[in-house]
Amino acid sequence: MAANEGFTIEISSRYDGWWRYNVALMCGCFDAAGNRTGFVSAESHVADVGANLEKKPDEAGGDRSLRLATEACDHLLLYIYIVPHTLPAGNDIGDTQPFEVDFRITCGGKPLRTEKRLINQWSGASVEMRVERE
Repeated sequence: MAANEGFTIEISSRYDGWWRYNVALMCGCFDAAGNRTGFVSAESHVADVGANLEKKPDEAGGDRSLRLATEACDHLLLYIYIVPHTLPAGNDIGDTQPFEVDFRITCGGKPLRTEKRLINQWSGASVEMRVERE
């Protein structure tokens, strides 16, 4: 993969309660010497933290995948924040099992990394990833 190609990061989930979470992606882009050459971010905001909505808002839509594209760079440092704005209705641990989120990273249109992460329904997640070209 040439150093003149950027990265694309995608995050999605098939979990029915995915609407209860705000998602933010922040990405620092670096050259081969480790100097930061850029910064990009993307956000999917449904409601303010603590909103405790009773149902999914109409504007949340069906597909809440989030996509971020970077400039050409050697490697990147990615921060992913999944923050609940509405907590689960029940208190039973069996009813609030972690749910899956899919991460997909490509570079120059070619798959680089695909992974699933389990997310705690109560706390959400904070993920840091260093992504380098193969």
